[in-house]
Amino acid sequence: MNILMLLYKDIHYDARVKREALALAEAGHVIYLACVKEYNEPAPFLHENIKLVHIQITVKNMKAQISQHKGKSQRKSGFKSMLVWAARRPVIKIVKDYLAYYEFYKKVKQSVQKMDIDVIHCHDLNTLWQGTMLAKDFSAKLIYDSHEIFNEMAGRNQLDRFVGYRMEKKLFRRIDYFVTVNAYLRDYLFERNGEKPCILIQNIPIVHQNQLVPSKVPESWTFPFQADDRILIYQGGFSPYRGLELIIRSMKQLPDHYKLVLIGSGILKDQLIELAHTLDLTDKVFFHDQVPSEELIYYTQQAHIGLVMYEKISKNNYYSTPNKMFEYIQAGIPCVSSNHPGKAVVVDQYKTGVLAEETTEGIVNGIKEVVNHYSLYKQNCLEAQKVLTWEDESKKLVELYKNI
Repeated sequence: MNILMLLYKDIHYDARVKREALALAEAGHVIYLACVKEYNEPAPFLHENIKLVHIQITVKNMKAQISQHKGKSQRKSGFKSMLVWAARRPVIKIVKDYLAYYEFYKKVKQSVQKMDIDVIHCHDLNTLWQGTMLAKDFSAKLIYDSHEIFNEMAGRNQLDRFVGYRMEKKLFRRIDYFVTVNAYLRDYLFERNGEKPCILIQNIPIVHQNQLVPSKVPESWTFPFQADDRILIYQGGFSPYRGLELIIRSMKQLPDHYKLVLIGSGILKDQLIELAHTLDLTDKVFFHDQVPSEELIYYTQQAHIGLVMYEKISKNNYYSTPNKMFEYIQAGIPCVSSNHPGKAVVVDQYKTGVLAEETTEGIVNGIKEVVNHYSLYKQNCLEAQKVLTWEDESKKLVELYKNI
């Protein structure tokens, strides 16, 4: 079967899409994985049955150039600021987004027009419009794979949400199968859009047996830690409402041998670095660039406790089960997490950490609770590794495609 996967970002750091494409390729399907080109790095080789189709999007490139350009004069800097301001106005942003989506659709169609495509597999709402048109063009089945509640993500303004929800409801009728990450997201989206045949695929990383033994210290892990330090880690996007400011502020209330490493990238990075300086925490709070998903476990294993302190400001934050919940388990480290249904369902069932209040005091108390019973929580992580496997999750996806 020939499958066209759509991803409206670069494949480099999207672990879930890599895993799904690989599972289907290993099952004998041919995958054309169309994604946006955002990095100058060479495209990763995933499998001989996976053909990467990198798409340059003019609007996204222009936005990046505006944001990154350093004006040589105040006048140029002011012009750049005006362009950024204009691009973020709700109406202009909507127009810009849909022009970019249409450009993505046209370029993907042109790239695969000579192929026989059997299934269009859309990753998240920002590819569903294009996927619906491509499914019609190729007389193909349509799968909507919703990794989160897209319209409730941070950064979506009211107009984004209004248009997005109406678009999702309209397009939902056209899909043949629905894939998402947990029952909370499924029920919420079904209530809004109606029901479709559905499978749940949890965001569990691929971990090889030799990776479960923390023997490899990454070369870039060069922090000045001592043997008795307690290492806390956050890995993922530096985005609003993920509790990152709270996590940094909580370090002020912990003894000096507690250290924090934040791995990732995002719009808040400079702000978070400045906060650490302002609070005089540069000897306790450290930053590391984003790393490829297949290498991430080696970094996670250097820590003692993982943090997932999303703030309850949207249904997406409340119901989502972030990848890092399972990444911490597979690395064998307990977590301190927000007490939200999408996270509690993992922590409560497998006893792999502590659910904490979204305050600095709550985070500190959660960390101390894990430390006080560390051996128990760590052993629970090792037990959970045995039952939470990508091998089991991938079977659901392969079985779905057998029934198409």
